[in-house]
Amino acid sequence: MRSLLLVPIVYVAAVLQTSAVDLLAVGRVTPDLLAMTAIVWLISVPGPRALLVAGAIVLVGDLIAPGRPGVGMAWMLPIGYAITRLRRHVKTDHMVVQLIVLWAAVTLWASAVGITFRLTGRIVSPWPTLLANTAGTGIYTAGVSLPILMITGWIREPLRARQIKMAEF
Repeated sequence: MRSLLLVPIVYVAAVLQTSAVDLLAVGRVTPDLLAMTAIVWLISVPGPRALLVAGAIVLVGDLIAPGRPGVGMAWMLPIGYAITRLRRHVKTDHMVVQLIVLWAAVTLWASAVGITFRLTGRIVSPWPTLLANTAGTGIYTAGVSLPILMITGWIREPLRARQIKMAEF
């Protein structure tokens, strides 16, 4: 069921990422909605395929962006793997923990992609500006993700209640 909902969610995120980017901009900083979708998927959906799905979501973002595709996906896979490993040791059911993980992951991902583009000559902004923009992207994306994390928490709430009842039984 979740997989069926993922296609329209990624589509809406891609459309907003491309067409509403000027409306969402605060200065030179915009949220990355596809990276947010990928990380929310990693946080919300357990299982071995979640990492591949997150990589595919970010690949969609790479394909709609100008330039060579694959840089975003190449950086999302190790970051996503770190999130899946973190989920084994830290309970990510609480929204504050999810928000912190999402902020850190998006900031790290945006920094890695920005540094890669800076080293390959695709962008030419100075290093302090680049790092400030990627930090702003992480903060802004985390702020935008707050309602999304609330909704995913509400959707999973009956499931958690059923799991607790089954554990007591």
